[in-house]
Amino acid sequence: MTFLQLEYALALKRLGSYGRAAKSIGISQPALSIQIKKLEEEIGLTLFDRSQKKVKLTGEGILFLERAQIVITQTRQLKDLALELAEEYSGKIKIGIIPTLGPYLLPLFIQKLNDHFPKLKVYAEEAVTEEVIHGLKEGLYDVGIISTPIETDINFTTLPLFYERFLLFVSSHHSLFNKDKIQLDEIQKRDILLLREGNCLRNQVDNICDLSAYDRSTSSLFYFESTSIESLCRIVEYKGGITFLPELTTLYFDSERESMIKELAGPKRVREISMIHLPKHLRANTIKQIGDIIKKSVPKKLLEKGNFDPVHTNVKI
Repeated sequence: MTFLQLEYALALKRLGSYGRAAKSIGISQPALSIQIKKLEEEIGLTLFDRSQKKVKLTGEGILFLERAQIVITQTRQLKDLALELAEEYSGKIKIGIIPTLGPYLLPLFIQKLNDHFPKLKVYAEEAVTEEVIHGLKEGLYDVGIISTPIETDINFTTLPLFYERFLLFVSSHHSLFNKDKIQLDEIQKRDILLLREGNCLRNQVDNICDLSAYDRSTSSLFYFESTSIESLCRIVEYKGGITFLPELTTLYFDSERESMIKELAGPKRVREISMIHLPKHLRANTIKQIGDIIKKSVPKKLLEKGNFDPVHTNVKI
């Protein structure tokens, strides 16, 4: 039994498919199958039920791989501890970042991070908040960059990074286009385009506009939900309507799009962006320095929380 075989089995558990698991770890599907079979023969247990289309764990497999995950995590932590004790910023750091941040935040800091830590390999992957949380628990990520606050059964170490306002992106054909500031009660709920349910940004907009009991699918001739902020902006530009944008997304807008950005009147509504990691993470010092680099990379106006509370994400795991 080898650590590599355990990692292969954990990948198969996570992805539920030999094809996807083999691709994720960079080997052929037959090679993965052989290694899993060797592991099962070595320990005398059948870990996976292969009788169904999607590979599932047996009862013994669940118990065995729960312990295997602990072993693999502790092995990685030993390597991380050695690097931290030597104050050598090398090895690798795996970051899970939500899709409404990835395309806008990573370009601001990733080159500075590479320049500051030339020996550190940084792996960044987009994932929704729930996937980031599970990835942190299972050791797939060292750190998550998400919108907070969240509610979980683990007391994650949370490092607030910055606070971005919620802004409106209004079609040039909309009756509110000529206003610089717009009251919430001026917005017709049927005009709002949203991200798909399950996204924390969608939850925050629901909280701002009290949309939880509003059925948009029956109130308009055109019903659209997306996983992409850019898709929402394109629909607003060419079809009409309104969408909510976090402030960071607007840094890349040209002058034409900038004219479509409107402020919300009244109290500021902001999205808190934080780094989170497991308590007592052995590379906590490296993670903190990454956070410092991010803070130096975003516009200074985003660093001050101000006298307001962040809009809750409604994430409970």
